Amino acid sequence: MSEEAPAARAVSFAARDGRVLAGLLVEGPRRRGALLVNGATGILREFYLKFAAYCATRGYAALVYDYRGMGASAAGTPAHERARMSDWGRLDMPAALDWLHRTYPTLPLATVGHSVGGQLIGCMDNHALAAAHVLIAVGTAYWGREQAPFRYQALAFWWLYGPWQLWRHGYVPRGTLWRGAALPPEVFRQWRRWGLSPAPFGRGFDPELAGAQFEAVRAPLLSWGFTDDPIATPAAIEALLTAYPHASIERRLSSPRQLGVRALGHHGFFAAGHRDSLWADALDWLDARS
Repeated sequence: MSEEAPAARAVSFAARDGRVLAGLLVEGPRRRGALLVNGATGILREFYLKFAAYCATRGYAALVYDYRGMGASAAGTPAHERARMSDWGRLDMPAALDWLHRTYPTLPLATVGHSVGGQLIGCMDNHALAAAHVLIAVGTAYWGREQAPFRYQALAFWWLYGPWQLWRHGYVPRGTLWRGAALPPEVFRQWRRWGLSPAPFGRGFDPELAGAQFEAVRAPLLSWGFTDDPIATPAAIEALLTAYPHASIERRLSSPRQLGVRALGHHGFFAAGHRDSLWADALDWLDARS
């Protein structure tokens, strides 16, 4: 039987440019590896705590954290935050992995990336520190690859709601068409460009990604999608995976019916009810590669 996981403890570390980021670490007394959880856009670190606690019972020290401009890593008001999404991949994610490596220098490392947290693995110049990567609901942001009618909601968000909120507040707050944490202005603007572009994702997709190393990622990737996810559809997932041409990729696609639940969607993997199914399978996959 799995042991009870201890409570999370607060940690902090410096991003590649010195920006201080806030994390929560969950670790058990026996450790076989260390796991970095890179979250989705607008989803704060607390959302992943139950999953991190489960990982601790399986022998993984698990770090969850907020990107710059989000949650506990925000500095000042969202309207005055200059963070970009590409900063999360270039500056924040590699610093979090470095911190894990320094903290557990003898343990194998792995990452679990949710949405943008898996999309930007190739931006991490130290990605090779990780023995494996699990990509949960990771696809491109392009609206045309999303399911109808959600894709039309996305268009309304990119063209109407987001720009209107930006004009009113200087940032995009939580509201009718956005249910996540407040988005700083440059995060929204860059995400909007990505959401409106069908171009292949990778170094040439955005000048801010020009120094990325997508083609250099060779660690095993587990890409896990869900049939009722309107965002990371099979088309969006495959379009994203082309950015990782040299990685060994295992693809999984699960449906709510297979698991006996009503919905999974874009965030459902991290619901605690999947502890003995999706979570266990993901950790089994990591166990075999660490």
